[in-house]
Amino acid sequence: MISLFGEAAAFTAALCWASSSMIFSNIGGKAGAQTVNRGRLACSIFCLTILHWILQGQPWPNAITWEQLGWLSLSSVLGLVIGDAMLFQAFVLIGARLSMLLMSTVPIMGAVLAWVLFDETLRPIEITGIACGVGGVLIVILGKKGRPIGLEGRNYAIGILFGFGGAVGQVANLITAKYALIDGYSALSATWIRTLVAVIAMWGLAIILGRVRRTITACIAPDVGKWLLLGALIGPAIGVWLSMLAVQNANVGIASTLMALPPVILIVYEGLILRKPVGIQAVIGTCLAFGGVTLLFMP
Repeated sequence: MISLFGEAAAFTAALCWASSSMIFSNIGGKAGAQTVNRGRLACSIFCLTILHWILQGQPWPNAITWEQLGWLSLSSVLGLVIGDAMLFQAFVLIGARLSMLLMSTVPIMGAVLAWVLFDETLRPIEITGIACGVGGVLIVILGKKGRPIGLEGRNYAIGILFGFGGAVGQVANLITAKYALIDGYSALSATWIRTLVAVIAMWGLAIILGRVRRTITACIAPDVGKWLLLGALIGPAIGVWLSMLAVQNANVGIASTLMALPPVILIVYEGLILRKPVGIQAVIGTCLAFGGVTLLFMP
């Protein structure tokens, strides 16, 4: 029987990220996006330390080669620091819908690079599953109503570049992390190291800009702190740990397709739980995406 552990980890990571995105979007309006970004990283390294202590018997990793440390540090800088910063800037310039459309190229770029660098090949049914998954996500995103965006002008062009840069950063994040995980290195330890590097980078910048006190004050507010900690545990801690397990145990193209599902999962949540009207286009996209997921889980 073919093991689907990596695929299951990727899909569960998508569930975690969909859940945490709802929490962060709620408190982001109260504390500010960049403040929440710094706060979630600090909370996530705390949560990961507790998890590492419980599951690995020590609070942080102590067995790693310089080569693995280099790959994980590069992965963190490219994905969690530069990639996320570019994506957040794209949100501001061109809106969330178009930004997420650009992010939907991640599974395609990931599959091509994994084929070139790791000799990972895809079966016809897996290629079909990726195509259905990406297509479903695109249909769902295109069906969402966003603020009007002018299709001309300098800000639009710069926003497209930032959005594409965010997608490239995410692909580079997965590829470089896989280099450190090839020999079976602990995915939890890898997540702890990547998060620590991101914490140092983001909070170092906050120190330079004089925003530390403002960030701490906003993050410990009664209506922010507990939700920030919960969101960090679900998303940046457990979700990212699962994404590392997915990259370690599954084809990068398949893993990144499954991890691109949060917009579709949120549509299901809005329709089934919140009883909001979602529209026929969203229903079609959701069905197509989950049809692709079914194909990816078929032996």
